[in-house]
Amino acid sequence: MRPVFLKWLPAKTKAHAHQWFFMAASVYAVLMVPLAMLARHGYGPAALAAPTSHAFEMLFGFALALIAGYLLGPMPRQRLALFLFFWLLARIMGLIDPANWLTVVTNAAFVMLLAWHLLPRLWVAKKWRNRMLIPLLGLICALTIVIAWLGQLDYREIHRYLLDESVQLFALLMLFMGGRMLAPAVAGEFYRQGMELEARVQPNIEAGLIVMIAAAFVLASIVPSLSGILLIMSGILAGTRLLRWQLWHCLARPDLICLGLGYGWLALGLMLLGWVKLSGGDYFSTAVHAITVGALGTLAANVMVRVTLLHVKQYPSRIPQIVAMSGIMTIATITRIGADFSDYREILLAIAAVAWSTSFLLVLFVLLDCQANAPLRKTAS
Repeated sequence: MRPVFLKWLPAKTKAHAHQWFFMAASVYAVLMVPLAMLARHGYGPAALAAPTSHAFEMLFGFALALIAGYLLGPMPRQRLALFLFFWLLARIMGLIDPANWLTVVTNAAFVMLLAWHLLPRLWVAKKWRNRMLIPLLGLICALTIVIAWLGQLDYREIHRYLLDESVQLFALLMLFMGGRMLAPAVAGEFYRQGMELEARVQPNIEAGLIVMIAAAFVLASIVPSLSGILLIMSGILAGTRLLRWQLWHCLARPDLICLGLGYGWLALGLMLLGWVKLSGGDYFSTAVHAITVGALGTLAANVMVRVTLLHVKQYPSRIPQIVAMSGIMTIATITRIGADFSDYREILLAIAAVAWSTSFLLVLFVLLDCQANAPLRKTAS
């Protein structure tokens, strides 16, 4: 039986998930960080004043919307509306009261729908490296429910621990998906120049990254120092993989350079995170923000714009906003990291928040422009 609030939608027509989830994620990204800054000073949603709530919304709200938009593909409008409804309601409840049962239920409903729709489709992959997405996405979806539930029960220690360690899972997902996007794109640019890129996906390095980050996640509470060593090695491997793509031959393709910039932040963030774990230092948040702002912010902005432009048959290399939004996100990352070492912490945090929002405003501008100027095309039922 069709839900009442979906009866206004056509039952058989399809829509592309990336169009709506990328738009929703961009708007949310523009608003989320400034609201968190205001909340710290008593002017925004009180829930975002807590670092754990901000971290949960960044990873299991914003990042999951990106995953949904990138992987879901075309689907019936009613089903897509259902996905968006639960995601949006979970975000609203997270701003109002994270420790409410409705927050847990709506987050659970969204990730269960996501897992039910994605995981069977991914099972058809033949190589184990490709099938790695199944347990990884399944674990991320399960952690969404567990962390939201622990927050409702006020188990603060384990709640914070799982939030902190889940960053590694999202880093692994970015390493995998970012590599699968960059490698063929760079190889295509090499071919256009009459050259050949020998190091493409680099399966041995990719396998090493999967094994080491998975082991670092498992060992985090057992042998933190070994977990740190594995993360440092993962960062070095990711950096090696990036260097072997030889992006200095792609200077005419700023879209590829900007994707490589996000991948570089990911490699650096993993090394910093590993060093903090190994040394027992006090800068865990600094290392995490190299991943969540530098890598996630840069890669998310570029992926959303790239996928949207290719969908409307435009070339990402011809859009100047790509360089601008990546440069502004770099400013956001540097100022956010620098804030932890500066006497002008609040000023640098404010600059980072404004830069983050400005970058995603540019993303939103490109998405809206594509939506407005895209040729009318009938989507197959």
